[in-house]
Amino acid sequence: MHERTSLRPALALGLAMFLPAFGTHGLNAGRGDLAAALDLPAGDERVRVAMAIFALAGALAYLVVGAVGDRIGLRRTLVGGVVGFLAAHLLLLVQRPLAAALGCPPWWLFLGGRIAAGLAGGAITVSANALGGALYVAAQRGRALSLVWLGVPLALVVGVPLPLLLGGAWRELPERIAPWCGEPYTAVALLAALLAAAFVLRAVPDAPPAPAAASGATPTAAPSPLPRLADSWWIYATSLLMPLGVFPLIVSADAWTESAYGFDRPARAGLLFLLGAASVAGGLGSSLVADRLGRRRTLLASLASFALLAALLPFSGAAAYVALAALLGLVSTVRQGPFQALASFVADQRGRGRFSARILVASQLGISGGQFLGDRLLSHAGGAAKLSLVPIAAVTVGCTVAALLLAWRLREPAPEPAPRVAAGGGAAA
Repeated sequence: MHERTSLRPALALGLAMFLPAFGTHGLNAGRGDLAAALDLPAGDERVRVAMAIFALAGALAYLVVGAVGDRIGLRRTLVGGVVGFLAAHLLLLVQRPLAAALGCPPWWLFLGGRIAAGLAGGAITVSANALGGALYVAAQRGRALSLVWLGVPLALVVGVPLPLLLGGAWRELPERIAPWCGEPYTAVALLAALLAAAFVLRAVPDAPPAPAAASGATPTAAPSPLPRLADSWWIYATSLLMPLGVFPLIVSADAWTESAYGFDRPARAGLLFLLGAASVAGGLGSSLVADRLGRRRTLLASLASFALLAALLPFSGAAAYVALAALLGLVSTVRQGPFQALASFVADQRGRGRFSARILVASQLGISGGQFLGDRLLSHAGGAAKLSLVPIAAVTVGCTVAALLLAWRLREPAPEPAPRVAAGGGAAA
């Protein structure tokens, strides 16, 4: 593999990763506008179904896209995912007049578009994560994958508020134009997909082929492109445990700050923005330090810091809670790039897509499990009025410490040998 110093591929992959993250979170702030666009009453359960189906479709795509990408090329599955996401949101933009022409309820067409977009988002996530490891040499991989995963918090801090801010302008659109403009979320997603498609096509090359056997070498059985489950289960467990520890805190934050500190809606929205901004800062910081300090050191330090900070949350006042939450948001993204980089050293180049898919399936299970745990702990506490952060923090600390113990087994790759120099100054044959 040749040295690749340009950050353009990593930045393009990060913009591509923005799309599925925005597809997951972008509707949160604009549920009312979405319900109106679909001719549904506010708070209708079908809006929640349309939101949740995206993540489910993405997780299903993980199971297929990794193997397909290893066979036909990860760049092809990435481009196919971006184009599919673009096409799905173009359909969603005009779903009202199209539904009228087809004689079906707008919600059914929107649901179909969300499923297609979720499948495309799953293809993007698997392919971009795998390419982030395949396109960069070991010494640059921590920085590259930190930038690739920067698209996820960026979708929270930039993408989520935009539909909310644009809602007023959309409500002022003329009646003859409004049906063709969808709702703000769809317009932002479509614009981001157009930018990502242009950037990916120009900046992301094909992954280099797996190295061929040396001429004259004794023929041997080709090693498996994927590590055995007995040798890699702890990597998948680490990928599951990290979000499993994060999401109970996220789920409980709104109810806790309202009940314990009396935060009103604008204050809680400001906290969400602060968490997103801190997460972006964490991703940027990781891209600067991971390869210099070492991916393993960065990962272990971030996990240890997260556990220590989370243990302080139940005993904090309002100002301390906000400061700790911001630090937790920062630390939670510092670890993502180094972890993915270290994991990428375990897989053979021929199985990188499948290995990426397995790691992401484990991570999605951790996200879903963390959300379920957070909801259960809230219900068990009797709602916001009786909520205690102690059991939630205990789950977070326990999962993070378990992830730290498992991640301890990850190792940096052996240093790449420098070329020998002949007496005349040229590289020795």
